[in-house]
Amino acid sequence: MSSLSFSIISSQFSIYAGLPICIFGIIGNLLNIRILYPTRSNPSSFLLFISSFFNIIALSEGLLPRILAISFNIDASSTSMLWCKSRLFIAYSVTITSLTCLCFASIDRFFLSCRSVGWRNRSKLSTAKIAVIIATTVIFASNIPLLVFETIIDVKSATGNITQTCVIINSDLTIYINYILRPVLLGILPGTILSITGWLTYRHINSITGIQIRGTFQRSLTSMILLQIVAVFIPIIPFSTVAIYQLITSSVVKSSYRLAQEALALNITNIILYISYASNFYIYLMSSSSYRRDFLQFILFWYHRNYTNNRIGTMTREQFEMNTASITRQLPRPVN
Repeated sequence: MSSLSFSIISSQFSIYAGLPICIFGIIGNLLNIRILYPTRSNPSSFLLFISSFFNIIALSEGLLPRILAISFNIDASSTSMLWCKSRLFIAYSVTITSLTCLCFASIDRFFLSCRSVGWRNRSKLSTAKIAVIIATTVIFASNIPLLVFETIIDVKSATGNITQTCVIINSDLTIYINYILRPVLLGILPGTILSITGWLTYRHINSITGIQIRGTFQRSLTSMILLQIVAVFIPIIPFSTVAIYQLITSSVVKSSYRLAQEALALNITNIILYISYASNFYIYLMSSSSYRRDFLQFILFWYHRNYTNNRIGTMTREQFEMNTASITRQLPRPVN
């Protein structure tokens, strides 16, 4: 298999795997926002609600540009300085923030599953809001160097052609991304937090005390979060493995064939990682009966609304006036 074959496979995988993940992920997160909105007063529900906003941005600003660049050779970062400077800043900031919100939700479930009343009382909406504000501020502020040190430069190929490429011009920032941001903040750290808190919560809710303190809504939220932890943790494993492998072999001289293999593996694991940001709605739909009920009510509401609007739209003016007059006659008259 030639290096060109790896490039073709990467392009096809981006189209047939990445594009559905992006489309269904955005639709699912929009539905998730609508369904979770009435329950946002619950700390965990609020955190999942906020996470869905960042998931939409992550899919739109992180995954979609990758698909366009790899499969359709459309890369705005090489022509637009604004997009060049902001693309990694937005992508890394929103993906880390989304994972952080999920970690907070997992921690909140752990608090509620504890036997101690003091620990259960730590689950508060005000605490969740403060945690989101602080985390978002710190994450976005720490990624500001990406806005400064990314720029478009001219690159001369082996054939003498000059192309423009968006690159990071600061070596320390490159080290931070390769050694901390990608393997740790996007992989090892959230994976560790989610696995530990998920395991502790699962152990608590199977105890007698845990069963007694769970209501229907709280039980549904716990099931949703525990299953999403699994859906997030599985894609993190191949992504972190490839990231760690690249660090270990960074000083090795590699052939073009090996570089093509690694580029394919990197693209596949990056796209698979976005399942973490696209699957939450479908995970909730499978794991929670109350969520399915709310979703069904939402669908029925829009169906009846559109049906009513269509019926009114097909009525003639005379029919509408007759129906209105009939209803008016049936109403009780005010008593003087």
